[in-house]
Amino acid sequence: MVIDVLDPRHDAEPAYWTALRERAGLRADWSWEVLATQAWAARTPQPVTVFRDGGEPRGVVGAAWVTGRTRRYRFAGTGRGRLGGLVVRAPGVSSLPGWWFADAGADGGLSRLLETYVPAMRAELGPGFRAMLVRQLGEPAAAGGRVRLVRRTEDVAVLDVARFASRDDWMQSLARKRKQNLRKIFRTVDADPSIAVRLVPGKEADPVAVAEVLRHNERKHRDVPIVALPHFVGYLTALLRQPDVSVVEYHDTATGRLLAVGSLFDHPGLPIARHWGAVEREDGGRPNLYFHFYGEAVRWALANGRPSVLFGKGMAELKATLGARLVPQYAAAVPVLASRRHA
Repeated sequence: MVIDVLDPRHDAEPAYWTALRERAGLRADWSWEVLATQAWAARTPQPVTVFRDGGEPRGVVGAAWVTGRTRRYRFAGTGRGRLGGLVVRAPGVSSLPGWWFADAGADGGLSRLLETYVPAMRAELGPGFRAMLVRQLGEPAAAGGRVRLVRRTEDVAVLDVARFASRDDWMQSLARKRKQNLRKIFRTVDADPSIAVRLVPGKEADPVAVAEVLRHNERKHRDVPIVALPHFVGYLTALLRQPDVSVVEYHDTATGRLLAVGSLFDHPGLPIARHWGAVEREDGGRPNLYFHFYGEAVRWALANGRPSVLFGKGMAELKATLGARLVPQYAAAVPVLASRRHA
């Protein structure tokens, strides 16, 4: 087994990367260009570890290296020997796992993380690597007794649309109150001459305008220990130009101003509604565009023959009223013993 521990800031895109992404179904966030741009803007190093059997990739893990020096306003280096831990997570989107293995097994890959990934990263990071946090596990597995804490986290919402023929068909399946509410919203927005709604490839969107709108939403979430960094324009430029990214834009027809935006990342089995941002009403925004975006996402998925759409985490009860099923998610904390023979 060949193990490549890569730093997207400095390492060139591997020759096998496109084939690996296609086989593993890794979306736009895993584009090497996007990984590199994100890594340069991140507070912490973002190692990408690939497991190969000869020339064939058999697994990949994305993570963030977190140490005692990681702070809200500080960028930390790796520093071999420094005490810290790895947070295994998908780049960009928090509602998907940060790993893929060709032979993941019944536990979704947790055993492979413990048996293959931990030793590889111990060799890379040295004895300072003391813990690992694995997010977005599909079930509370505990492989070999080494998982010390398993905790349920936020559910992810998945809307299955294969049984619907149209947006109206989807609405018909909802509870009466929600159905009436959506119909009113769609009629109002679709008939409003002051709002232009358009679905376009991400490369046609203005990343500066998109960043500005997304930051309206980011300002609402400042109550956590490490606040997420704002969406940098350079990062969005790289992300939006990926071929599997589309955006739904809401423009003021009088001024051309972008009032709201949502992004959709394509995938044969499970596309993602990835971003949402909207200008506040007191600043010239419009009400209920969030719900309208869900309707546009349904229409887009049906038009492209997609069976489901992932609507991510947060506001689970609201998403359930839109017909989404809530899929339980778990996080597992894994201590890494100091002795190499136990790694």
